[in-house]
Amino acid sequence: MRPKLLAAMLCATLLGCASQSVKPTSNTRRTEAVASMRAAEGAGAARIPEAARHLEFARQQVNHGEQLLMDDDAEGAELSFMQADADADLALALARALPMEQQAKRTTQQAEALRRGLQ
Repeated sequence: MRPKLLAAMLCATLLGCASQSVKPTSNTRRTEAVASMRAAEGAGAARIPEAARHLEFARQQVNHGEQLLMDDDAEGAELSFMQADADADLALALARALPMEQQAKRTTQQAEALRRGLQ
């Protein structure tokens, strides 16, 4: 009987531990936000006005999050870093979209020119 009770208690303990959600620390969120900002900068977000604006929002949110960490507001800092990450991701997407949009316009113009030449 004792081994079964011990096994049941062990299973209950393991199940309890496994069901705990693990939240990343604010430092992890900050690192993710900074990495996203660097990726956006690398893609040329600073040269595209719309992307540059979101990149600046990300910088502001990181600074705000750091200030919240100094004020011992870890939850607020985490939210700020998450917003920074989202803004940086948007800046990256915008920076990548513009060259593709320009290429699509050139391709469309070339196709139209070919079509006019065949008529």
